[in-house]
Amino acid sequence: MKYDAIIVAGGRGSRLGGVSKPLLEHHGETLLEHSLNAVREAQSIAVVGAHALAEAVTRYMDSAPDYQRVVITREYPSFAGPAAAVAAGRAALDDGPDDEDAQQANQPSALTVVLASDLLDPGPVVQALLKATLNPAPGTEAWVPQDAAGVLQTLSCAILTDSLRRAITVASEPRGSLENASMMRLLATVQMERLKLPDADFSDIDTPGDAGRHGIAVANGH
Repeated sequence: MKYDAIIVAGGRGSRLGGVSKPLLEHHGETLLEHSLNAVREAQSIAVVGAHALAEAVTRYMDSAPDYQRVVITREYPSFAGPAAAVAAGRAALDDGPDDEDAQQANQPSALTVVLASDLLDPGPVVQALLKATLNPAPGTEAWVPQDAAGVLQTLSCAILTDSLRRAITVASEPRGSLENASMMRLLATVQMERLKLPDADFSDIDTPGDAGRHGIAVANGH
């Protein structure tokens, strides 16, 4: 299935003492690399976060599919929140590569997968999202998982690309930007299917305690 992906990898990591959560290592790879591998079949990927992520992205690209385009971009202003990050990622993908031949091979996909970069096991979540899009209910524009507690996981969703573009425009209008806007505000005008995934692992790393429970070492301030 042809799709684009936006990996949200910003945030201050304040509850981890300023540690970059996407660069925490789990089972020999950074959490960012786990996210990249989960969307390995994407046509194009935008990683939205600091340039310090470039090394991990480069490692991934060493074995990425030849057709795949991967870019690193940043929301404006920095740390402006998840909705602003998704908007920045979609804008970077829509800009296309500078090379005209490459641009012909990387036209925007009709579907965009949004994925947080701090999930421990994002692969099954992405596969469930892609499967759900194969037989959409009439009018459905987005697929947003619910975890075992019934909480919507808006940073792990799939959305029709045209619907995402419209949602970004509409959600930006009241304030002129998406700075500090939530994903629920971004998705407010989108017809979504709540995808029940009670067995999916949405564990993420927000605190040193979270890291310790999963055997992840945290060097404070790094």
